[in-house]
Amino acid sequence: METRLGNSVRRSRAADEAQVLNNLPGLYPTEDWNVVYWTVDAQGNLHQRQVIIQLPAGLADLCIPVPIGYNGCVQMVRRWGMAIYPSLLEDIGFDLEFVVRNAPERYGNASGDYLRAALDVTHFDLPGFFVIASDEHPLLMYAPDGTLKGSYTRWRTYLGALAYLATQGQVNSGFLRLAREARATYQAAVEYLQEALMHQRL
Repeated sequence: METRLGNSVRRSRAADEAQVLNNLPGLYPTEDWNVVYWTVDAQGNLHQRQVIIQLPAGLADLCIPVPIGYNGCVQMVRRWGMAIYPSLLEDIGFDLEFVVRNAPERYGNASGDYLRAALDVTHFDLPGFFVIASDEHPLLMYAPDGTLKGSYTRWRTYLGALAYLATQGQVNSGFLRLAREARATYQAAVEYLQEALMHQRL
């Protein structure tokens, strides 16, 4: 898989049918974490998705349970997917040198590749056209035992994704405050943009 550095609203590179995600399969012991999230397709339709991400073994013991709205071990959500905090790798004694040394075709010998390896271990493109994350549509990350140990609600609302799609990226806003403080206005804007996207398809 290609590196995931770049524009926060770039398209995901994950295969739409992917069910288990691991950017470096076979290089280190892993745990299966279940991620439940929402996406918006090119027509403006909402979809709830679920995928397993394989994280380094030991994170489940390190990450503490959290209520929805608290990040826990989730660093961020972007249109392309999600990331956990790279600093967690140090906390579990993860051996980045081993990863780089055992994937020379990917990393070569440059010392800067340790950063790239850390991002490969912690950043995941998720299946879907436009990943969103808000109070209404949170991303939730569950440890192997089913305990919620990560969530994210501060990326893009459904309205934010619709506005981006309807304007071909000229409106790039989360509309998080509008969703929290002016629900009637928010819902009216959602309906307006749903109709606008429908007319674009005709």
